[in-house]
Amino acid sequence: MAKVSAAELRSRTQQWMGEITTLTLATTNDDNPWAATVFFVADAKFNLYFVSDHRTRHGRDVEINNNVAATINPDCRDWNEIKGLQVHGTISVVKGAERARALALYLKKFPQVDQLFRNPQDAQEETIAQRLKSANIYRITPAMIRVIDNARGFGHRDEFVP
Repeated sequence: MAKVSAAELRSRTQQWMGEITTLTLATTNDDNPWAATVFFVADAKFNLYFVSDHRTRHGRDVEINNNVAATINPDCRDWNEIKGLQVHGTISVVKGAERARALALYLKKFPQVDQLFRNPQDAQEETIAQRLKSANIYRITPAMIRVIDNARGFGHRDEFVP
């Protein structure tokens, strides 16, 4: 199979980041690994953003160790359908103008969250909306992205640095 061009690889990565809604975040603290699945959004530079409470296990872990890994992949039922992204990089909490931009991207990707955020319908939704408004927005800055695509051959992978 022909080699994938850098432009095609980046385009495919952006497409998958736009289509797939969740990523699995891997953190560690004192050699104790942890994984959590979160909704995410990506910007044009491949930065990944998600909303989470700082009191979660992964929130506490990244305060101590900002090195993380993540996977982004759709469900599939056949080995030949396996595709997705493996990412490693660093994580940080975003604030100010970057927080506002990330939140706007996030709410655009998840209109149901936008609706809840802007117009809660009952007391439970109001509580959730308030928690969302006060939650951290985290940015994963990838150091490397590996693109897995078994449609191109079993175990096929390409890597790039954003």
